[in-house]
Amino acid sequence: MNEHGHLGPRITVLSVGLALILAACGGRDGTSADRSGAARDATTTASGACPNGGTPERNVPYASVPGVDPNLLSLDIYPPETGCPAPVVVWVHGGGFRIGDKRFQMVDKVRLLNDLRYMVVSVNYRLTDATAAEPVRYPTHAQDVASAIAWIDRNIARYGGDPDQIALMGHSAGAQIVATVATDPQLLGAHGLAPDDLACVAPLDTEGFDVARQVGLGLPIYVDTFGTDPATLTAASPLTHVKAGAGIPPHLLVKRGSIGRQRLVDQYSAALTAAGIPVTVVDARGLTHEDVNVRIGAVGDTVMTPAVTTFLADCFARGT
Repeated sequence: MNEHGHLGPRITVLSVGLALILAACGGRDGTSADRSGAARDATTTASGACPNGGTPERNVPYASVPGVDPNLLSLDIYPPETGCPAPVVVWVHGGGFRIGDKRFQMVDKVRLLNDLRYMVVSVNYRLTDATAAEPVRYPTHAQDVASAIAWIDRNIARYGGDPDQIALMGHSAGAQIVATVATDPQLLGAHGLAPDDLACVAPLDTEGFDVARQVGLGLPIYVDTFGTDPATLTAASPLTHVKAGAGIPPHLLVKRGSIGRQRLVDQYSAALTAAGIPVTVVDARGLTHEDVNVRIGAVGDTVMTPAVTTFLADCFARGT
């Protein structure tokens, strides 16, 4: 659904790179990310083998709220077979804050990231039903994701993950959520964490850096999710939280779509750069909103996969 310790600040624009995709993804064959025992080989017994030999752990609860479907407060863990303790990539799905699930469109992402010896954690969160008597609204979505990160920080070592190496990524509505979590210190601060406890963040293709603007345009998804109170809209906008010295982690952004959408990305990336926060911008003007998501890890992709691969390698190298 379309949701209407570095060497200093930088903006890097990435475009098609066939050599990078071949280096990052050569030889992967499109098999399911749910690896059976027959598919696992002797590498699981090598030094650095991961618990359960790379078998996913599904529907792990990260919080419990009376009256809330437990699935909405759960996560799936996809460990690599070897390389533990592994850097952790947290994925937050899109769906206009209304729909979506942590299992959707994960196969290629998991295969790519597990092959790079990263652990993948895909997170659910409560969704907005505008027809409900009391609809879920901001800041609930972001609070849920912050709670999931806190759970990961405390527990992921038991699954073979490295809690000191956490990257946060999301698409569409998930992109707006991860940008909010990475810039508003109150969200992680409620759990004794801070934005700089994240190694990096990748909000991939959202107009939600300036929520007040989107509500002002009357876009139903934003009105239903954030309401119309001016103070709330300001607080919900990642752009308003960007400042130097706030510990905001390096960003990966996507530039595509309408001129207005591209200008929002330019505005957000300029604010990050002015605050001394490293920024990488993917030139994805040839892609659709959905392409940005489904092409990550897809065989033959030359835009999103090399950009994500390079960004994460740089991200995790900072922490070593």
